[in-house]
Formats: sequence, C-alpha cells, structure tokens
Amino acid sequence: MLEQLKAHFKDALLINEQTEQMDKYEWFYTKQGDRIGILKKALTEREKQLLSIFFIPMLQNQRLLTKEEFAWHCFVIQGDDTPLRLLDNHSPYYRFIHFQTKQTAIDQADFHEAIAGLLDETFMIIWENEYGGVIIEKRLSQVEKHLPFLEMIDTLSSDFYVTLHVFIGQTHPNHHELYRHFRLEKQYFHWAKTYIQTQTVYTIEDILPIALIHHHPDSETIQHLRSIVHSIDDELLETIKVFFQCNLNVSSAAKKLYMHRNSLQYRLDKFIEKTGIDIKHFKGAVAVYLAILATESIKNH
Repeated sequence: MLEQLKAHFKDALLINEQTEQMDKYEWFYTKQGDRIGILKKALTEREKQLLSIFFIPMLQNQRLLTKEEFAWHCFVIQGDDTPLRLLDNHSPYYRFIHFQTKQTAIDQADFHEAIAGLLDETFMIIWENEYGGVIIEKRLSQVEKHLPFLEMIDTLSSDFYVTLHVFIGQTHPNHHELYRHFRLEKQYFHWAKTYIQTQTVYTIEDILPIALIHHHPDSETIQHLRSIVHSIDDELLETIKVFFQCNLNVSSAAKKLYMHRNSLQYRLDKFIEKTGIDIKHFKGAVAVYLAILATESIKNH
C-alpha cells in the first residue's frame, strides 16, 4: 500500500518525516505506527475519504504522536490493542480518567501542561475529539491515592473557562482484561453525564446504582422505587439531592443552598413526614437516592 502511495503522490508524500509546514498536509497513521503526510492540494476529497478507511486520520490540531501514544490511540479509538502489545515499556497498572468539556474546545498543549501540574504519575492524553478524551496514568502500584479531584477539576474549569466533566476510573492491572475495563468505564462516564448532570466529577460509587437501574428499567422493583418520590414537588426534591451530595451533612447542604440550617431541617422533616422514610439515616437515604436515580433514568430514556 505504501509503495502504491509513493508512486501515486510522488513528492507530495511524506512517510515518517518531519516538516515545518504541518498544516499544509493531511496526516494519517498506519496500524503499524507509520506516519503519512500528503499535501492537501494534491489530495481530492474522494481520495481523503478512501485513505480514512484504510488508515487512521490525525485529528485537527493534533500534534504528531510518539510510538507509545499511537499504540494507545489505537487502543482508545479503535479498540485495537495489537500495537500496544508490541511495546516494551509497560507499567504494571493503569488508570483511565475520561474527560469532556461542554461545547467548548480546549487548547491541547495548555491542557496537557495543566494536567502535568496536578498528577504525580506519568501520563498520556489521548484525544477522541476536540472536546474530550482520556488521560492514561501509568502507575506502579494499585494503591489508590486520594487526590482532591473535585478541587482540581474546579481549578481546571476556571483556568480554561469551561465546564469540565470527568470520570475517575479505578486502577487496573495490565492484563488481557484492560480493554474491557476501559470500555465499561467509558460507558459509565456516558451514563454519569446523562443521569447526574449536576455533578462534574464522577467515580465508580456514583455509577454502580445507575448501572443496576439501567439494566432493569422496567422491573417491578424499579417502578416501586419511582413511586417513592412521585408525589414530591421539584423544589423539595432538589433540596434532597443537594443534601445527598453533601453526604447527609445538614450544615454543608444549607450553605450550598444559601439557606438557614433550621429551614433545611424543616424541609427534611417535611419529606420524612410525607414519605415515611428517614433520609437522615443511611438506609433511608440509600432507598430515596435509588428512587431519584430510577426516576431520572426513565425520564432520560
């Protein structure tokens, strides 16, 4: 295939070469990691479409990838771990951090620099489009570090003037199940953005209840859960959600709602009186939290 391209495009073709005029070329990667550049003026739209079938187009404004980045690009974009298995610099563990902005593109170089200032581990960023992608952490241990992700994401959002949504995956050993874990966590991120829109940082504990509901949306149990909050007005329901987000801490929730602590206590008591479920205690809170998720899940289907 490469020989045919050389014969067809001649001097308009670059293979694994650098150039100071990158923007004048359309760039593609072969599955073996070779980088192909073809002068835009020598390439028809039809030829570009055909090349995109056989090769991997480079995203607009994407810098040239290293061999390791290309291997992870194939893993993330195409689900192909063949180039990844050929690498010899693997870490024993990896963690995937999925991210996406809301309708605003980020300068990729600036974003990489900002992430480097926040994470201790070696990492790569693979962009799936101009709005998001995945941060791949190379880790030496499976021991989780409790980083202040919420504060970190708030800082990034402020710095880039965007709304940034992030799913913090778990740390996984490097074995044949790695892509399955990656794919599941990507699905979890999608559910999180769909059903928990008020949050910006998500973890596995946010998503597992949604996953259970998502797989059994029409079951009798799920329908019964929905009936718990059916008669509650929207304003009271929003108050309860904030109370849950603040880990059942009345003072924190009142502060977040710009409400006096006694006023919040009154609303919580009103909810308990109406439903018979004491949401100030763990078991009651779990039941109502699942009921809210079930209702919003059905709403978004």
